[in-house]
Amino acid sequence: MRVVQKKINQADYYELLDLDSITVGNKVVFDIFIKKDKDFIIIIDAGTVLSQKLYQKLEKQPSLYIFKDDKDKLKLTCENLKHYLEFNIENPKLRIELVYKVNKKFFDDYLKSPENKIDTNCAKNIVESIIYITKHDKDFLKNTMPHFIDKQELNIHSLQVMIYAITLANALHLSDKELFLLGEAALFHDLGLKKIDDSIIYKKTKLTDDEMYEMHRHTIYSTEIIKQNDIINPFIIDAVLHHHEQYNGKGYPNQLEKKHISIFASILSICDVFDALTTQRSYRKKHTSFDAIKMMFKDKSMAGRFNEHYLKILLKSL
Repeated sequence: MRVVQKKINQADYYELLDLDSITVGNKVVFDIFIKKDKDFIIIIDAGTVLSQKLYQKLEKQPSLYIFKDDKDKLKLTCENLKHYLEFNIENPKLRIELVYKVNKKFFDDYLKSPENKIDTNCAKNIVESIIYITKHDKDFLKNTMPHFIDKQELNIHSLQVMIYAITLANALHLSDKELFLLGEAALFHDLGLKKIDDSIIYKKTKLTDDEMYEMHRHTIYSTEIIKQNDIINPFIIDAVLHHHEQYNGKGYPNQLEKKHISIFASILSICDVFDALTTQRSYRKKHTSFDAIKMMFKDKSMAGRFNEHYLKILLKSL
């Protein structure tokens, strides 16, 4: 335990810490102080892994303190997600768990909103956090994929599509601004599924023509929802609307062909299908990453749908 004297005795700067708010095994994301005479002394530095031994030492202290400005860091939120990641950047499992937690809250709030309200600030923080991790981990995707959640849920799928999309965009040397716009498009691409009945989304048998028509409308619904939330960037709107277009002209909603499909929409198209294929479904087992890419190249129902150059780049990233 490293003890650092702090010649600061203004009690108004500090607040009592509830020891139950920190967890053994995690890194502490703020300095922890004790009061000695008239001084406050750091006994745990921010970034220290809280071992059982350290926790027991803290339990013996009559009172523990943190800076008042650090009070908001006691609980993981959208606003402090990046701060938590900074202290856990070398731990692939924990850092993606942190993002999953914040992302779930973001989607839960959206799904509960009668007005389809999107917390755009939270979305911004989630996207920027993923970009931040990619800048600090050259093997980001390889290190992160083993910790993906294998469930067919909107929040999980949207985040994982975003991760694949940003990885592919990095490999294509897109600018930081383009990475951010693509990341937002990926996070928003399936918001319109909220308007479709679960009996259609999770149906185990073949959809009827009417059900298929309604399912195809989710790209239009998603676009309407993001516009309602004053998200009007044309690159985001185009990517969300056209992420199911196909290079052979057989996609939806506009049956666009190769030269008319944007880079963003092409990337999302690949990442959306790839995540679906590598995730367990009630009607089939999940495919391995390499089997999924192979299917996207050669399967009769998928060959000719995607930008094959991008597919090859994604394959190299796995």
